[in-house]
Amino acid sequence: MRRTSSETIYETLKEEIIFLKRKPGEEIDQDALSEQFEVSRSPVRDALMRLSSDALVVMRPQRGCWVSRIDLDRVDDECFFRLALEKGVLERYPSFIKSSDLTKIEYFIEVQKEAAEACDSIAFYNADDDMHAVFFDSTGLMRLWQLILRETGSHRRMRILSMSAKDVLLLNIRQHEALLSALKEKDFNRARAIEIEHLSKLKYEADSLIEANPGYFITKEKGVFSEA
Repeated sequence: MRRTSSETIYETLKEEIIFLKRKPGEEIDQDALSEQFEVSRSPVRDALMRLSSDALVVMRPQRGCWVSRIDLDRVDDECFFRLALEKGVLERYPSFIKSSDLTKIEYFIEVQKEAAEACDSIAFYNADDDMHAVFFDSTGLMRLWQLILRETGSHRRMRILSMSAKDVLLLNIRQHEALLSALKEKDFNRARAIEIEHLSKLKYEADSLIEANPGYFITKEKGVFSEA
C-alpha cells in the first residue's frame, strides 16, 4: 500500500513540476501532501526522495523541500541524451515507415495548430510528444521513448517554458511540417537534418528564457553553481 501511495504521489508531483504548476524555487509542504493524499509522511518522503534523484526537488534536512531551479548544464546533458537516441531511431526508421505513421504525424500537427491558436502550451507539448513517439513506436523502441520521458525532466521543463510564446509554437509547427514533407518524399537525410535542428533549438532560446524568468534558474557565479 505504501509503495502504491508513494508511486501516485511521485507521478502527480512530477507532472505538476514538469508542467510548471509547481514553479522552480517553490516550497513543497510535506504535511499538506500527507493530507491531500491521506497518507503518513513516509510515502511522501519516499516520493520526494525519488524526485530529488531526478533533480526535480531539493531536500534539505531540518529545513524543508523545494522544487529545484533549472540547471542549464543538466538541460544540456539531457538534450544531448534525447538527440542521440532520437537520431539513432530516425536512422533506423526508413526500414519501418508506414503510411499510417504519416497520417498520425499529420493529425498531431493539426492538434498542435489548434493548441497554438488557443495558446495552450500544455496541449501543444502533449501533441508534440505524441508526434515524436510515432518514430519510436513504429521501430519497436517505445522503451527508449519511455526512458527519454523518465530521464529528461529538466529538459522537459525548459521545453514547456519555451512554449509560452506563440511564435515559438508556430516555429515548431513549421519544422514539423517540413519534417512531414521530407518523410512523404522519402528524403530521410533531410528529415534527420530537420529533426536535429528542431531538437537543438532550445539552446538558442535559453538566454531569452532566463531573462524572462530569472528566478527559475540556477546561476553560475565565480565558477560555482548556486541557487538563484
